[in-house]
Amino acid sequence: MGMPKRNVAGQGPAWVPPTDVERALAEAKSQGDWDAYVRVLLGADTFSYKPKEQVDSRKLVVDWKTEQGPEGKQCLVVYTRGELPGRRPDLVACPVSLPFPPEEWWGSEVQGMLVNPGSPSGTYFPDAKRSRRHWKSLKKSVQDKGHDADQMLTKYTGPLHGPLAHGLACGGHLAVHNGVIWNEIGDVYSSYADDVETLRESWGVTDRHGWQTQVTALLEGRNSPAEPEFALQVRNDLARQYPGSHRDLATWQRATAGMLTQRGVSRPGIDVVMQLIGTIVRYEERFRADGLLAPDAFVTSALGYDFGRAVNFARWGLSARFAEPYETEHVVIQAGELARRVYRTWEEYSAGYILGRVLRFDEEAFGHMYDSALVPHRILAQDPGSPWRNIPFTAN
Repeated sequence: MGMPKRNVAGQGPAWVPPTDVERALAEAKSQGDWDAYVRVLLGADTFSYKPKEQVDSRKLVVDWKTEQGPEGKQCLVVYTRGELPGRRPDLVACPVSLPFPPEEWWGSEVQGMLVNPGSPSGTYFPDAKRSRRHWKSLKKSVQDKGHDADQMLTKYTGPLHGPLAHGLACGGHLAVHNGVIWNEIGDVYSSYADDVETLRESWGVTDRHGWQTQVTALLEGRNSPAEPEFALQVRNDLARQYPGSHRDLATWQRATAGMLTQRGVSRPGIDVVMQLIGTIVRYEERFRADGLLAPDAFVTSALGYDFGRAVNFARWGLSARFAEPYETEHVVIQAGELARRVYRTWEEYSAGYILGRVLRFDEEAFGHMYDSALVPHRILAQDPGSPWRNIPFTAN
């Protein structure tokens, strides 16, 4: 493999690598270990840009945006997640599969590759097209992240403290599960096309108005069913007025049934809530066994599920170009403030988030919808670098 020409523009002692990926790239580059550099690149999320209009039209073949390299060669410009530039009006970030597939090279004038141009982690591969076979051999030693590879990714140049960081940390369950940076409001969440599809297929959102409608419902706690929150609030009242009584299932059910009767709810409707209370109790027993709840604790609210999703929903909307960065930041901060009004600790918040999720989708299967929240909870609760370990839940 030919040695790439090094791009040292901007390098200096004050540089802070955005993420661990860029740090590893810069270290390999400083040592001249280009196989190590390529291995890091092959194991990372990588992106390049395509014309937004062509991507939106779902053309079968969309041309990558290229740039002229140091030797005048046309180059594919590849960015790692931490080095993605800001929003570009006519271009959108799309995932790049490395090594670049042969069909992408054929019939193209592209010969080389620029990686993170202008960054100390970046470099220039003038012979990237000819190096494909070698890169492919290197990829055999790179662990495939696969689907549901939960991991906590931090952007060290992103918000780490304050209201914005707190709000972003409230979206931690999904960020960790999706393997995206938890503390970023940037050009993409997963990728432009993926985020557009997520909003369309999972939320029925295809435009700015739809995004605004849904994000408002999430912040107001109206996206999830109302019955769980009603039942939980009845138990909270019991715990305040008659300490200890809230632990008795029959007492909780009688109090809830009485409240529903006063509101004119029919017997079938009351029976649904009685069954729901039983479901909540069984989930809480499992939560205690799995360390989500302390032995004497109980879930006070399930609104955390809507607040946590609001954070990620706002970021999807930004990536899909339905929202502006300042709007996204406002939603994230607001979600964090709402969570602080309802919960006292990260543990309380997480239990509420997970209960809201499983009541909506798990049906007491304790399957994927439960595990995909439990694993991120454990990572966020235990990792020393987690925002939950470094950002106070309550405001100072």
